[in-house]
Amino acid sequence: MSITIRRGQSEDASALYALARQFQTGREPIGRDEFLIALDNVLRRRDQETNVLFVAERDGAVAGYSLMTVSRLLHAPGLTAHLQEIVVDEESRGHGVGDRLMQANEHYCMGRGVRQLSASTSRIGSFYNHRGFEPMGEHYRKVLDLS
Repeated sequence: MSITIRRGQSEDASALYALARQFQTGREPIGRDEFLIALDNVLRRRDQETNVLFVAERDGAVAGYSLMTVSRLLHAPGLTAHLQEIVVDEESRGHGVGDRLMQANEHYCMGRGVRQLSASTSRIGSFYNHRGFEPMGEHYRKVLDLS
């Protein structure tokens, strides 16, 4: 079994869309058109490296992805990063795909001089705890009714 991590690209759209539908955290799953707009935005902004999209392949097939944002905060010195999404296909869980994605994000951060990497989760905090993350407060969300 081989796991490869690389930067995401537009050709990954179908596989990433299927994974994003597994990740669903909102009231309703993202539609394909909305997903394609979001993916295009993430990939176009790559020059500024605001959004960092990694794709994990397991034996040549897309098995997971992570999306991290890098920015400056007013209260913290230097660059910070936040792991927005990390998704591993159900069949690939437990095979090290998530570990490899986390390593790729941490390596990227260290190479850019990012001083803090954070993540929010409501699912598997133990995944982060095992990797040296510490709980720092609570995560709140409000879904806004735009109608």
